[in-house]
Amino acid sequence: MIVLIPFKTSNPKSRLSKLLNEDERREFAYEMLLDVIDAIGDLAKVKVVSPEPLDLDVEVIKDSRGLDECINDRLKIVPRAIIMSDLPLLNKEVLERFFSQPGDVVIAPGRKGGTNMLLVRKTGFRVSYHYGSFLKHIRISKELGYSYKIFDSFFASVDVDDESDILELMIHGKGKRSWKFLRNLGFDVEFARTPRLIIPSN
Repeated sequence: MIVLIPFKTSNPKSRLSKLLNEDERREFAYEMLLDVIDAIGDLAKVKVVSPEPLDLDVEVIKDSRGLDECINDRLKIVPRAIIMSDLPLLNKEVLERFFSQPGDVVIAPGRKGGTNMLLVRKTGFRVSYHYGSFLKHIRISKELGYSYKIFDSFFASVDVDDESDILELMIHGKGKRSWKFLRNLGFDVEFARTPRLIIPSN
């Protein structure tokens, strides 16, 4: 099994710009990528797809094309899994269950309608990310007549894009590289009536 992890190097996580400066966002994105690679471990061979070179212990494929184009070009050979780089709550147990799901296509949705993980076992499938990709990938599977399985996992659903996602990371991600990075910056969680993210003052 080969896992492709797309990774954006230019102005990553722009929706967190009110909480983190650009250098912090770049480092945070890198730490989350390492969390995902750690979670995969020896379950599969990892290839990171990035427009720029990266200092990693796994293979890095330089590709500056759009996400759909560079992934679809690599779905000519299957099976392939595509896992997003901003899923720091992933762990080995979740991924073992994901890889063992039946179906020509296995789709793990994000909390906001995206596709956080995708497993394709049959050639001819073409991804269409952005703007509700979870439902689009179901539709594409149906149009092709491919069997599909929806993989339901909280840890796989949390892709970190905004403040509420950081709250989930700080609650559930203790010990992760990205969690340690945020803690070192001063982020924490306060438990009152409901959990509240503590944001460090500048």
